[in-house]
Amino acid sequence: MKNVIYKYLVYVIYFLGIGMTSSGIVLMPFNAVRYSIILIIGLGLFLAGSVFNEIVINHHKMTASESVKLITLSLTLALGIGMISGGISHFKESPRYVSYLIPMGTIISFISFVLKNNFKLVKKEKLMLYTGVVVVALILFISLTLAVNSISMNMTPGGDIFKMAH
Repeated sequence: MKNVIYKYLVYVIYFLGIGMTSSGIVLMPFNAVRYSIILIIGLGLFLAGSVFNEIVINHHKMTASESVKLITLSLTLALGIGMISGGISHFKESPRYVSYLIPMGTIISFISFVLKNNFKLVKKEKLMLYTGVVVVALILFISLTLAVNSISMNMTPGGDIFKMAH
């Protein structure tokens, strides 16, 4: 029963962390202080979930270098996923910014995921995977840039969430 509760808590912490990270990243241009705080809290939650998962659930005894690797790759993974998630959610609020965020987030999250999970790949597989993710990111960037520049789309920065003053 304890295992179910622990695993549930890790998922809650992961998803709350990613949600806050994605909001912080994509909305930062609108209020740097507020969204930086949200971003830092989100990254902290995701990192806490990663550490809890490795130490408490998986009973992994880590060396100092493994701890640094876990922290670094968990943070870059959260940032990358947050860039994608926040970019998708808030494209209309900051379309040009998002046209960079989503492709960069794709590359950052993929590389972080591969390294964090310590996949053993031969050189040819690594080259194919990394080339493939860069090609996907370029396609995303070109597609998003075309959407931003399309006259058929209303892409006034600020979007829907800023129309209702609070």
